[in-house]
Amino acid sequence: MQKWLKNVVNDFWKYSIPLYKKGDRLYSMRGAIGEYQESRKTLFNQGLFDLSSTAKERLGTIRETDDGRVFVYGGITAVEIAAGCLVSKSQTPVDATVAAADAALAVKDAKSISVTAAGITAAALKDGFAMVKAGTDIGCMYKIRGNGATDGIATGRIALELYDKIRTTWVAASTTVALHYNPWKDLVINIAQSASGQAWEVALGVTTQIMTASYYAWFQKKGICALICDGAFGNTNEEAQVLPGTTAGHGLLTEAGVLGQQIIGHLFECATQTAAETQLVNLTL
Repeated sequence: MQKWLKNVVNDFWKYSIPLYKKGDRLYSMRGAIGEYQESRKTLFNQGLFDLSSTAKERLGTIRETDDGRVFVYGGITAVEIAAGCLVSKSQTPVDATVAAADAALAVKDAKSISVTAAGITAAALKDGFAMVKAGTDIGCMYKIRGNGATDGIATGRIALELYDKIRTTWVAASTTVALHYNPWKDLVINIAQSASGQAWEVALGVTTQIMTASYYAWFQKKGICALICDGAFGNTNEEAQVLPGTTAGHGLLTEAGVLGQQIIGHLFECATQTAAETQLVNLTL
């Protein structure tokens, strides 16, 4: 058997097949399998520079090349985005409260819970996060396996299914929960930043190809990257920070960072830079 095929088979057995169960833990040849996921995926369903009309990986899956470039799997909204552009999330978190009926379900060690929240549709929070922002269990965060719609379990309440167990019992009228959508769902082009340097959106990654509207692909997050940049710049002897640009989706080369602005990386090297040219940037998102 060829060496590469042996490696595929070994990885499959090590990471994919639980062999037996002991208590509430699954065990494989590699050892115990955690509640959610303990190691990065090594085999992928979608090529690094392929596009897909359907999601073939879990949103937020990390992929790293041997030269240190890091990519994250995500999808965009119904608007095409050019290659070499910064993208950011489109959703904002929803605050949820814990009623007495919610607290009765949100007991320690539970995975099926409920909260009171408006305007949530079924499955919209899949692979997002429930973060306790105030009260009992403050500071804890739970990854969401799935959710029902508002009013689905009772008026004003939604059901949540978590990957991991609640670590401390929630208390009615004390625990406040922020529901965060998966940030890699429905990405949009990063909006133009203000000249004063205030970041209106946080850039999450860079497109590596022309993104078809509503498609899924890998977005670069770290390492040497091609990014469309603004700002006049001289030569390779100058060092520059890279900020989100005043043009939507672009970076901005500058010798001095702007207070309050997100630093997304540093210039790797360039010849003379004029507006809207692609440069090699060392991303640090």
